[in-house]
Amino acid sequence: MVTAALTGCGPAWWGRAPVEVGDEPGELVVEELAAGSFHTCARVRGGQVRCWGMGASGQLGDGAATLRLRPVAVVGIDDAVQIAAEGDRTCAVRGDGSVWCWGRNPTVEAETGAPAVRAQPQPVAGWRDVRQLALGLDHDCAVVGSGGVMCRGQGLHGALGDGGMFSTGPVAVVRLESAAEVAVGYGFSCARTTAGEVLCWGWNEYGQCGDGSGRDHLTPSPVEGIAGARGLTAGFDHACASLSDGTAVCWGGDTFGQRGDGGETTVGPPAPVLGLGAAQRLSAGQYRTTALLADGTARGWGREWGPERLLWPGCDEPREYVVEVTESPRQAPPEPYCAAPATLPVAGANQVVVGQLHACALTDDGQVLCWGSNAYGGVGDGGDDDRLQPTPVAW
Repeated sequence: MVTAALTGCGPAWWGRAPVEVGDEPGELVVEELAAGSFHTCARVRGGQVRCWGMGASGQLGDGAATLRLRPVAVVGIDDAVQIAAEGDRTCAVRGDGSVWCWGRNPTVEAETGAPAVRAQPQPVAGWRDVRQLALGLDHDCAVVGSGGVMCRGQGLHGALGDGGMFSTGPVAVVRLESAAEVAVGYGFSCARTTAGEVLCWGWNEYGQCGDGSGRDHLTPSPVEGIAGARGLTAGFDHACASLSDGTAVCWGGDTFGQRGDGGETTVGPPAPVLGLGAAQRLSAGQYRTTALLADGTARGWGREWGPERLLWPGCDEPREYVVEVTESPRQAPPEPYCAAPATLPVAGANQVVVGQLHACALTDDGQVLCWGSNAYGGVGDGGDDDRLQPTPVAW
């Protein structure tokens, strides 16, 4: 449910200027981040990838399948042009347009019936000429060639966009030939066109396709009221787009405030994110969303993980969602969330990504700073203590 764009194919080309530091020989310069549930990866100048955090399913790509408190190099990847992460896996688009993945892949498990855990990168059959890749829990999609979109995996709600329900390999999304960016949630997908239109297809119970009908869409359908979209992202059951005027809108589920509209609406067309202007790049993960602003500051909203408020320390009015438990004598503790954008503790950022328990930012001067829970090494500073303030990754 994490997307990232290549130069000329998505939000990276219209946002803040790229990092231009690190010209000294041997100096590591990070150009892109991607976060899974409990791990993070960085694409560095030159095309190598380094990952840290939970690695039990091989999602760090170093062959060890174990937790790493500091970054390790992914084996055999030296020409990555984009990285994406979701759950317990990571993928890289290589310079020739192929896709190589590592970690646990639920879409391959569904196709073959056998566990698909790889501790080192393996090529994914069928992906060719990929320009931008988005990963989901049950399916993946990519912009290919000159603007077509291909999807593979499970499509029980029509998430593949070809009118069917399942594919053993990539299939073409119908009536979509000018895509600039694609984003994937659970059971649904969305694409942004070069003209600034957004279309979605698949699961629509909570308005994930941008309307209040509640009916699934087997093929792409325009999202109501969106024009001039220049960035797109999707979480588990919601999606958001940044618009040419600097505002942002979100649609879909809002159980944990992940739409950023104050939590007043449950299903319906896109709603403006409260108080958000000059939005340049959005990133969603599960029930959370972050926005990078033109001045290099960032905002975040949606689900926390525990009462410590590690992800959104700047949330002024945190709310609580009470989990209904009917089969247990013990009541589950309420889950905190922030229903409107909160200021994140970073400045001069080029990108912000968020996992289940941690968040990381890539700054203008080439640093990667992380904060939140360090229980699984998500902060990447070599320690295991939680961090309320951004901490440099220990390369």
